[in-house]
Amino acid sequence: MKKAFTLLELLVVIALIGLLTGIAVFSLREARLRAKILVVNSDLRQVGLALECYFMDHKKYPPTREDCNAGSLEAHLYQLPKELGEGNYLPAPSPGQPMAIMMEDKFHPGHTYKYRSVGECIRDRNIIDRWIKTQLWVPDGFPAVSSLDKSKGQWYSQIQESPVVWTVFSLGPNFDEPWVWNNLRSQYPVPRETWYNHRQKHGFLVRLRMNNGHEHGSFEGNP
Repeated sequence: MKKAFTLLELLVVIALIGLLTGIAVFSLREARLRAKILVVNSDLRQVGLALECYFMDHKKYPPTREDCNAGSLEAHLYQLPKELGEGNYLPAPSPGQPMAIMMEDKFHPGHTYKYRSVGECIRDRNIIDRWIKTQLWVPDGFPAVSSLDKSKGQWYSQIQESPVVWTVFSLGPNFDEPWVWNNLRSQYPVPRETWYNHRQKHGFLVRLRMNNGHEHGSFEGNP
């Protein structure tokens, strides 16, 4: 006589199948996230190359745009400079497109990656402000040292003085704007504490250029 499965044995088999399925789904989700991060890091490298080409041609970097929707990162604040599209350094948008460059943040659809530099600032109607300069907050001793302690860093508005001359970044996975404003204020994205890591599961994906020509960013610790 053939021995049938008992109810307990069936329940154990079903539980094992469920466990293996859960592990497979989690692994697939993690693999997709890592693949997207790889693509973003590649995109940011391309933007960095475009910025350096622009600098070679114009002897300066494009201005930072601070004029959108009251400073919301969820909107078009700090979007990529349209000068990069006008000069064919990056793909230009079609007429009527709200994105300044046709290069979409993979973690923020409908918006470009973000760009912050030191120096020229645009706040209204594509006119460079004569009086206001954009600033970056850089920790003392960066990149060897990083901190969000305001007493351990300073703001820079002159490119000749700032250790960091430009940053490009993605909002990254699980973007949380209240976390940014409550914890980071406007000190992002230079300090490493603001960058994405696999433990906290959120933070900016960043590439930045130092005044000495070296580039650093979250890509150094991500796939």
